[in-house]
Formats: sequence, structure tokens, C-alpha cells
Amino acid sequence: MTMRLFGTTTSPYVRRVRIVALELGVPFELVDVFSEGGQAAMRAVNPLWKVPTVEIDGRAIFDSRVIDEHLMRTHGPGPLAPLGADDVEAHNVCTVIDGALDALINAFYLARDGVTGAQAAYVTKQHERAAASLAWLEARVDDVWLTRARAFGLPEIALCTALEWMRFRDTYPVDRHAALVRCVEHHGTRESLVATRPHA
Repeated sequence: MTMRLFGTTTSPYVRRVRIVALELGVPFELVDVFSEGGQAAMRAVNPLWKVPTVEIDGRAIFDSRVIDEHLMRTHGPGPLAPLGADDVEAHNVCTVIDGALDALINAFYLARDGVTGAQAAYVTKQHERAAASLAWLEARVDDVWLTRARAFGLPEIALCTALEWMRFRDTYPVDRHAALVRCVEHHGTRESLVATRPHA
């Protein structure tokens, strides 16, 4: 089985899928949606026109967390900590990370169109939401772990990809959260994270 992964090398959500695939040894073909052909191919299978999208044996899956959980379910968790369906704490952590990341992605693309916090209260709210979310996460870090499992899994992958994207795009001063930075720096040496790190 070869998985077709539609996305870009800079998307933090696409990066999460690439990391999980590398950790589990799942081969994949990255289809670059920056190209006209890649964009058309992705839109043909995903009505939301969003990345990441994967095709596995002709079946499309649309959301990064659904994709990652599917890969871990079908290939075993491998070296990753399994994420139980009833692990509310871990799912909340992932949801808060995604909320902070989505808020800053929204603000990033609005800024590219010339819309800033000075012009729209919505943009200011996105930055405030991200700050509140990261403060909530920092209060829950235990050494370099985000959950009681104290093992590398989807919450740590989510945090690393989110904070490294924030630094890459200069959307948020992540250094104000020392505990989160320490967590990212600890896990950031893993081969799968090094291999997928975005570059300008």
C-alpha cells in the first residue's frame, strides 16, 4: 500500500501526517498542492479543498487527526503512544493546540491580505485565543510531556509542529512559554521531526 498525501511541506497539519507515517514506516507519495495539477487532484477528492488529504486504496480521508488515528489503528502505534478514544485529557490537549494553531493561521492569511488587528477585532481575538491556549498548555506540561502517559504521541507531535510553524511564520512569540519550548526542543531531535522541518 502506498498512501497519496496531498499537501505542502510547510503546512503543520500535513507535517503531522508525514511524521506519523515516518514513525510507523508507512510509505507515502507527497502530492504538492502548490502545483496546478496537485491542486486539481486534491480538489477532485476533497470537497473542502483542504490539506492534508490522503488517498489510501482509493479511499479519501480529510482531517489530519482522523488520518493519524487511522494510520495508528491500521498499522499499530509502533513507537508512538496510543491515543485512546476515552482519553479526554489527551484529546483536550490536542484540541487546544489545534485551536491556537488555527487562530494564528487565520491571522497569518488575513495579514497577507492586509487585514491586521488594528483594522479588525477578529484578528486581535485570534491572537488572544492563541495566547490563552498556549498559557493553558504550559500550565499542564510535566517535564517534557503533555499527558499522564509521559510518552511521545500525537499530543507531542501536535505541539512540536504547531510551535515550530509559529516560529517559521513568525506569528507568535513562542519563547514566552519556556516550558512549551523546552518540550519542543526535547522532542525536536527525533528523526521524523528533523526530516520534516519546514525551510524557507
